[in-house]
Amino acid sequence: MASIGNDANGHHRILFVAPEGKRKTVRLGKCSMKIAEGIKHRVENLLSSCIANREPSREDTVWLEGIGADLRGKLEAVGLVEPLDINPPTSISLADFLKGFMERNGASKKPATRVVWQQVINMLNRHMPKGIALSEVTAGHAKNFHEKLKASNLASSTIHKRLGFTRQFFHDAVDWELIERNPFSRIKSQGSSLKSNVEVPMEQIELILAKCDTTWKAIVGLSRYGGVRCPSETLSLTWGDIDFELGRMSIPEPKVEHHEGRGVRLCPLFPELRTILEKLFEEATVDGKYPSPESFVIDKPAYRAAAMREGGWANANLRTQFLKILRRAGVAPWNRLFHSMRASRQTELERDYPLHVVCAWLGNTEAVAKKSYLLVTDSDFERAIQKPDEKSGAQRGALEGKIRVKSGVVSSRTESHEQEKTLVNPRKNVTFPAIYEGFQVEDNGLEPMTSCMPCKRSPN
Repeated sequence: MASIGNDANGHHRILFVAPEGKRKTVRLGKCSMKIAEGIKHRVENLLSSCIANREPSREDTVWLEGIGADLRGKLEAVGLVEPLDINPPTSISLADFLKGFMERNGASKKPATRVVWQQVINMLNRHMPKGIALSEVTAGHAKNFHEKLKASNLASSTIHKRLGFTRQFFHDAVDWELIERNPFSRIKSQGSSLKSNVEVPMEQIELILAKCDTTWKAIVGLSRYGGVRCPSETLSLTWGDIDFELGRMSIPEPKVEHHEGRGVRLCPLFPELRTILEKLFEEATVDGKYPSPESFVIDKPAYRAAAMREGGWANANLRTQFLKILRRAGVAPWNRLFHSMRASRQTELERDYPLHVVCAWLGNTEAVAKKSYLLVTDSDFERAIQKPDEKSGAQRGALEGKIRVKSGVVSSRTESHEQEKTLVNPRKNVTFPAIYEGFQVEDNGLEPMTSCMPCKRSPN
């Protein structure tokens, strides 16, 4: 397909016929025959690629990247390779990339996630240099952005989450090979270790329920007695989801319905909650006609319309009314009104049931429960400081057992018998059980008596 032409003074050239039928020449200048043979082989490969209308092989591409500009220019002149773009396109701007990220990934996310993403994007566009290219963002810019977040009086947990989303954006740019590394990969933040939920005692709930109508008793009861998410699950619950006969509830889970295997969970119809819901069911029964299974338990269309916003479910409308009820009941508002009631219920249930069972009932994971839901309550301290005779029988027995084990005192008849057996056999060899089980240890000690000894006592 190609041949080598020899000129005077050691000069060589490669001759070949182009796909269009014209003879062409690549003049190599002065070089050895070995080098000329190697270039001839590459020219034949490139010519085959042109005829087949395909890209050069990886090996030929690597070779082209390593040759000098002079030889590459000669190959470009004869049409064997495409000319290099001497004016490569400018890197995409950070603002355009972030806009594209939202367009590519936002459709599959919950509205609340899109709202938070947009908040972080707005902060990046505000605090990064105006018009900066994506490839020009450095670790220094990342550190400066972190400092701006800390100076904005945001909670440490909020800063931690927003930096996490920022790293997610730039990881996506790395995946698309728009940048080689993530400038935010070394920016670390510490999320808050303090639990924002607080204990809501039953005594307060009783005062509150006394000031509620039947509907609001159900709202409060679902949160505090059922551990139901409010408002998303509370306002999504229908009468068809409640089985009074089996004592179970099928609770819709709008928050996690996009996760595989999630969307509805089963939860017991706890006795405290059952009483409230039965009363509400009676009020919803008109002229002996029961409410339809599709009708909502909380029959407040205005609540549902106000709670469903662009970012998903929100508490704002229920919170306003709940604060009025708290004032009438003379109860001071607590942090995270509805979340804390859910956390208090999970803490109570965990004392009586395994954690994995409680998490299945309330619809969260054990890791999330331990981090955010399970609380240390006043009753925990009260039980810890009680004297043994003040505790319940089971607690007292368990505590006394632990005390006996730690002090070495054995009080039960069984334990006394075991101790007596140990004292009766002081020579029982636990280290060499085979020796003990094999023969009786005599008065002469462990060493057996020889046949020549006239007595059973060692002369020593």
